[in-house]
Amino acid sequence: MKKNNRLYLLGVFLISLFLFQACKKDHVDRILEKPSREDSKEDLLKDSIYLYTYYFYLWQDKLPESFQTRSYKTAEDVLEALKAYTKDPVTNETLDHYSFIDRSGAVNEEIQEGRAGSFGFDVRYQNDNDLYVKLVNPNSPAALAGIERSWQILSINGNTKIDNATLEADNYSFLWNALDASTIQLTLRKPDNTVIDLTLQSKTFNINPILYSAVHKVGAKQVGYFVFDSFVATTTLGNKPTSTKNTLDQLFKEFESKQVQEVVVDLRYNGGGAVETAEYLSNMLAPLSVGKDKLMYSYGINASLNEDEDWRSFFAPSNFNKTNSLNINRVYFLVTGGTASASELLINNLKPYVDVKLIGEKATYGKPVGFFPWTIMQNDLYAVSFKTINANGESDYFKGMLVDKYTSEDLTKNWGNPEDLMLKEALNYASTGTFTQTINLQSSIKAKGTNRENINLNQKLDQHGNKDMFDFRKKVPSKLKDTFLNR
Repeated sequence: MKKNNRLYLLGVFLISLFLFQACKKDHVDRILEKPSREDSKEDLLKDSIYLYTYYFYLWQDKLPESFQTRSYKTAEDVLEALKAYTKDPVTNETLDHYSFIDRSGAVNEEIQEGRAGSFGFDVRYQNDNDLYVKLVNPNSPAALAGIERSWQILSINGNTKIDNATLEADNYSFLWNALDASTIQLTLRKPDNTVIDLTLQSKTFNINPILYSAVHKVGAKQVGYFVFDSFVATTTLGNKPTSTKNTLDQLFKEFESKQVQEVVVDLRYNGGGAVETAEYLSNMLAPLSVGKDKLMYSYGINASLNEDEDWRSFFAPSNFNKTNSLNINRVYFLVTGGTASASELLINNLKPYVDVKLIGEKATYGKPVGFFPWTIMQNDLYAVSFKTINANGESDYFKGMLVDKYTSEDLTKNWGNPEDLMLKEALNYASTGTFTQTINLQSSIKAKGTNRENINLNQKLDQHGNKDMFDFRKKVPSKLKDTFLNR
């Protein structure tokens, strides 16, 4: 097919969808087969998923120039097939575990609007047999019922066979179905050994991502501590402050009033969220020396976008804009394999400017890439479109960030308990300048008889839910719309 004919057919296809985004470069024009029958809505969605994933995809150079979208049943199947092309040439591992399609708008509701519909608690194994409540969201049904972190779950919907081996055998489908249902029955054991039965109804509630906060006096130092569970946006789409921003501002005013010098940020289950919130926290935690102009991070994008001046401007670097008076000299991050995306961006932003210590289980999740929403026929496509690079040029941590101090998790301790193993290590370092014991990380992972006998025990549970980095501020300006059709 000649190039002009390809452009004409693709132009007709795009107009029929009332789509507003397109591409500039000749080699970005994709070839689609002329349909032999009337297109269904799903067919059109499958075609557009390929076209727009190709245009914005960070791994554009790995995708084929033609693709038979109609051989796949759903748009999700098309996207999964495209993700399979992103194999690392050395390890042969797929790099894109992240791109997805949101047909319900749930991501925007949770991260941008700060609302969730659930029971409001999540779980983790203390060992192979014992399942515990690892967190409870404020204002949620679980919180209103009095449930707290450190409570052991003895049965779910009458099922007492909830050991890891049993639930893992069906890939935790029983557990996920129970947590995603409208009603759940629980038998729980409190730390005082009291056993209670509760029935919860799933409801929508406003998210407060700060689960706990305190200021610890360590010698002559004041050390701030807070548990941050989700990077809910700090501004609305109308550029008004959200409750998350107001709560963060209140917390850091307290830190300022108490002249906090070091801060412990508990991100052990934080799977990410809005880029703007990572930026906001980066400014709050950075030392005064960053001022209002030091580089916070830059973007990595595909070659087609990078060659275009307008798109380079669209992905302009982000600089610090320090506005509070805190002069933090050390930040401790408490992490697990569930610490991902925007959490890792926050850590990476601060590393060039402040002493950063990572404490926890082996390494973070490993997601240095993100995306912005791309609406197609009332469905939101989230195809990886950028990676982030800090001021030292550090990125590509797809294997996660290794901890400075390996410490196992103790789910029997509630937030703020000074005997919590991760918090205890941070406070000990603040006091003495060293960790309690130097352990070779790789040796500790292989060793038997440690508090955490299986480092991978909770890997699947930690990876449940969003592990993403969203930039809802990225709105394609009018001068970049329809440029393909106007050529």
